[in-house]
Amino acid sequence: MNENPLFKNHSFLFLISAQTVSNLGDWLHLVALFALVAFKWHADPIAMAGITLCMVLPSILFGSPAGWLADRFNRKVLMSFSDFARCGCVLGIAFSVSLWQVYIFLFFLGFFSAVFTPAESGLLRQVVGENQIQAAIGTSEMINNSAKIIGPVAGGALISLTGIKGAFYLDAISFFLSALLLFGIKAPTLQSPVKSDLEHREKVALTEGFRFLSGFPVLKMGLIVFCTMILALQISDSQAMILIRDIKNATVHFASWCIAASGFGMLTASVLFTKIKLGEKLITLKISPAILGLGCIMVSTGTGWPIGIIEAVYPCVFFLMGFSFTMAAIPFDVLVQKKTPETHTGRVFGTINSLSTLAVLVGILLGGSLSEWFGVRLAFLISGGTTCLLAAVSAIAMKKAERKEIHVAEGIKTTS
Repeated sequence: MNENPLFKNHSFLFLISAQTVSNLGDWLHLVALFALVAFKWHADPIAMAGITLCMVLPSILFGSPAGWLADRFNRKVLMSFSDFARCGCVLGIAFSVSLWQVYIFLFFLGFFSAVFTPAESGLLRQVVGENQIQAAIGTSEMINNSAKIIGPVAGGALISLTGIKGAFYLDAISFFLSALLLFGIKAPTLQSPVKSDLEHREKVALTEGFRFLSGFPVLKMGLIVFCTMILALQISDSQAMILIRDIKNATVHFASWCIAASGFGMLTASVLFTKIKLGEKLITLKISPAILGLGCIMVSTGTGWPIGIIEAVYPCVFFLMGFSFTMAAIPFDVLVQKKTPETHTGRVFGTINSLSTLAVLVGILLGGSLSEWFGVRLAFLISGGTTCLLAAVSAIAMKKAERKEIHVAEGIKTTS
């Protein structure tokens, strides 16, 4: 399999085809959901916060257990079952007549998404050779980021044509098609996990993912930087509309261009880092927090500039902010895949999913709180300044982590 080009790998093609259909359906579902709850039912801010909580809480609570499942059972079966279940949950939302029913279906939708995610990461490792893993992850990120750009636009258009229920039906179909496409994957049999001495001493194996990451100082530091960047990006993303709204003569159209520019930045980085050869020192994680932080500072201090300058500069800054995040995400993801045994990928990526989703939730809540207490401009300044400080600290800490890993590796060679 390793001798063939990536796009001649039929199992990989089935996997990314399922991902493409599913991701577009996710965005269609989000647009339809907010159209239903915010516009049709006129939900208040607390009710809308409940929607967000129901979507992210299952990943935080069940990410690690779902990773354990992905390492113990057939990953393709888990993913297919999760897609069929999510199809049912979306149909349940379509026929809901009250908000509490939507909350229940959203929670179960989030639960099955939590099961799906680590199984997908593990299955990717099974069907793709190590020398192609970077290209595979880059391709996966390109699909994710393209869906962020195409999905909302297509969702709005479909709702206007088919109505809100029609959009939910199409989303349910997307999950059903994704499940069917997964049956085309032929993955090698996963080896039975061999228990290490550490596993023998532990009564519960659900924390193995975090313990594994902690065993590699570079990965542990990379996880901290990655989650902190997610938090900072969520602060800016959740409050970007409000920041731009307060700019004199700025329009909703301009705000949408800024958000789209961030998506294009992520997509561009995905394309670029699919081709660049990456080492094992995560150099990009030393640089990307600084770019993200400086971007937050620039957009917060530039609100008083002439509108012509703002219209020229802001999309470029948002582009760089989106670029910086993917610039950190892909190298981190690639290194985790390379260092993690196939028998542990579910637990490791389940842990990463839990912590990154927690960072999303904290970022959204923190962004709203900081904007309420200090104003949206100061919220961006705090976020940007903290992220720049993180860049300085992480550069020093990761250098120490790299030296520590070298010493550990040299010690292992010496004893062997």
